Amino acid sequence: MTENQSLIWDETFPSLLLKGQGTSAFLHGQTTADVFAKKELDRIFMSCWLSTKGSLKAVLEIRLSDDMAEIVIICGEINSIRDGFESVIFPADKVKLEVIDPIRRRQEINNNSSWKESDFSWIDDNNFSLDGITKYRKATKEELEGWKIRQGIPSFGKELNGETNPYELGLADTINLDKGCYLGQEAMAKFFRSKSLKYQLRYWEAYGENDNLQTGKNFFNTNKNEGYKKNVGVVTSSIRVNDNFFNGLALIKKSFLDQDFCFSENGDSITIKKPISFTNPF
Repeated sequence: MTENQSLIWDETFPSLLLKGQGTSAFLHGQTTADVFAKKELDRIFMSCWLSTKGSLKAVLEIRLSDDMAEIVIICGEINSIRDGFESVIFPADKVKLEVIDPIRRRQEINNNSSWKESDFSWIDDNNFSLDGITKYRKATKEELEGWKIRQGIPSFGKELNGETNPYELGLADTINLDKGCYLGQEAMAKFFRSKSLKYQLRYWEAYGENDNLQTGKNFFNTNKNEGYKKNVGVVTSSIRVNDNFFNGLALIKKSFLDQDFCFSENGDSITIKKPISFTNPF
């Protein structure tokens, strides 16, 4: 990368299209954003799709125009979302759902601020190229993966595992508790009232051995094998940066959130901190 050249997150995402008079009302009742308020702002906005128990099933970006909504699936499984939406669409809703061609999304990578606060664009021309634009360079797969880890962007099947909720994953800024009923709203309100979460997402980094820092491995509060050794949390994502340096994401138990370090099973020291884009839940 040449001096002053910026990296670009350039990725294509599976997408859906809702059409019909009831589009805004349907999304208002199925996702976490205040869709009617967002529609007035006339811009793309982020929302979440939840289960009835409040677990996160998808992170979405939505663009409304008249009686239509394009939905980009930032994190989630398109068939699950399509089937879930279709199962609750009735003739009275006055909407139709279809799978459309994937939508290309482009955003400049900033290592000092949240991806949720940075400008981005959807590119309608899939033939658009950065070739010849010397100010930018498309991030490699490895560069993008590392940046997403530091940001705390959840991955399907990892952080988004069917059990975690938006508050645990740092997505509190996508939750609206005042707009009325929507799928998962009662669970979100209960979490908010009780101020009680099992885990929160944290970024981690460590020098150590590959076998002790992989997805599914546990972290501990001490490197000693004494009786007070306790499980601090579990690794959800892990990448090897170089020979013996790793980083990733982990779900850390609430009783250990004040700690800034922990240990792998064999005693490797782990540094933990909030991901860049993490929004405090309460």
